[in-house]
Amino acid sequence: MDAWKLGYKKAKEKAKNIYSKIGHVKCPGLADARISFSRAGFNHLMRKGRIPRTKNEQRRRFALLPYVENIIKNPRAVIIYRKEEVKEKVNRHGEKILQESTAHFWTFVDKIEDCTVKVVIRQLNSSDKHFFSVMGDRIKVLYKFRKTKKSPK
Repeated sequence: MDAWKLGYKKAKEKAKNIYSKIGHVKCPGLADARISFSRAGFNHLMRKGRIPRTKNEQRRRFALLPYVENIIKNPRAVIIYRKEEVKEKVNRHGEKILQESTAHFWTFVDKIEDCTVKVVIRQLNSSDKHFFSVMGDRIKVLYKFRKTKKSPK
């Protein structure tokens, strides 16, 4: 599977457009739970915590966004569950404190063309479930080279 043959900025714009149109999805694999597509999920495609992902990694993830909704809606999708205790800094009345949360993760695994695609849904404590990430194992990023004029010598 190939990533879009677009530059980084255009790929990001296209991904934002696709992502914003999804909004919410009912998931039959999680008892018709409502999965929201929030800013946190899109930000996680570009960063892991505060560390930015490489532009090529972001482009790989952007190219998988058109498949996310169908994978979540697939009632026969393979779902892997895990639970994790998470500590994160939150701002409480101007003071940063360390808060412990229980994070629930559901990973939906599906095969598209020759690529294994994983979609991750997250829930912190008892809040709403939301899209968290998408990744694939065989996505090629194609490079576009610009022709430059040779300067006369």
